[in-house]
Amino acid sequence: MLASLGALGLGAATAGCGSGQTSAAGTVTLNFQWWGGDDRNVATAKAIELFERRHPKIRVTTSFSGYQAYFQRLATQVAANSGPDVLQMDYYELRAYAADGLVANLDGAEFSGISLGGIPRTYVNGNRLDDKLYAVPTGISTQALFVDPKIWRKAGIGLPKAGWTWDDLLNEVGPALKRAAPGRAALTDFGGYSETFNVWLVQRGKSIYRSDGSLGFTVADLTAFWELTARLRDKGIFTPPNVTASYDGSTDSSPLVRKLSTAEFNITSTATPYFQAYGDVAAVPFPTLSAGAPLGLTAGAGAMCVQQRCAHKREAALFLDFLLNDPAAGGILGVVRGLPPNRSVLNQLGSSLTGGDRVVYEYVAAMEKRFASAPIPPSGSDEDKLEFRRVYEDLLFGKQDVRGAAAKMVEKYRTTVPQG
Repeated sequence: MLASLGALGLGAATAGCGSGQTSAAGTVTLNFQWWGGDDRNVATAKAIELFERRHPKIRVTTSFSGYQAYFQRLATQVAANSGPDVLQMDYYELRAYAADGLVANLDGAEFSGISLGGIPRTYVNGNRLDDKLYAVPTGISTQALFVDPKIWRKAGIGLPKAGWTWDDLLNEVGPALKRAAPGRAALTDFGGYSETFNVWLVQRGKSIYRSDGSLGFTVADLTAFWELTARLRDKGIFTPPNVTASYDGSTDSSPLVRKLSTAEFNITSTATPYFQAYGDVAAVPFPTLSAGAPLGLTAGAGAMCVQQRCAHKREAALFLDFLLNDPAAGGILGVVRGLPPNRSVLNQLGSSLTGGDRVVYEYVAAMEKRFASAPIPPSGSDEDKLEFRRVYEDLLFGKQDVRGAAAKMVEKYRTTVPQG
């Protein structure tokens, strides 16, 4: 899912290890570190130039990399009592860094310069642990089905509205799509993604992890989910196992892009790559239990933290406030980290967005009032995601039955969660 983040080598000025430098002239130096591709890196550099003009006594040195290299390097830095002052943080890593005392509680008085009044509380509170704020949201994303609108309209079903059901998919939508595009599966099989399982759980008032990091579902729940995906596969609505297994999350391997399916699950930040590789796509919500049932969508809002050992926390707060709330910074950054969480900045950008960015903007605007909270996962949960896919592939190719595969996966979860 994160393949679009790229695998760039370390770049930019790699100075600064959170050293808290202050020059003889009274200039403070902050180091800012993030991961991302070229568009994110170029836009961030331009925003920093503006910040430094606004705050001539604060200098920001930078470093960036691809996702995997980023956390490998960060782990080495913090182990050596080094690393950046301000850092981008991943949803799956935040609990571990907070528990180890490596990132600061942003509710502290030294961070009063960060204004969060223009950001919906859902996005702010998604970064709280034990009632303490350890990160600020930087870009909104959620889950969606990306569909080929021409084929879905040709099938006579149009684009589903919030509240369409799993029975609709099984009995009406899936068969109609097969008739409209006989050379394609209706949907790319999403049974191997823990993110889609979580959508299914949230629709039922549960989630993979509870707010304390403990496990929030049972073997019976996962069995029921994988029984549903088996029915979709058996009816030919899902891609066949060999096609499903060939999809690694990249645009190049996408069954939708390869014209082997008409729709695909992904996170909304991937809309623009779909437009670039495939053409026009539309975003629709997942089917759910009934018209009035929860949609199962959760808000991912990105995160930026301040390292606990940062010697210039007030200046770091000014920098984060600028990135979050300044209209000019918002114009420069655009949607390189997802949709801006600040309402006024987002509305300022909204009318100028096109293509995939426009699709995501309209989708989030329509759905966000129905977003559910997303508990921060425990440390090690990124490995659970990989194991979920491996176990599902064993299921696809007949190496395990549904109940056995579900039991095996839950046992893996119980080695990760603190109260497993």
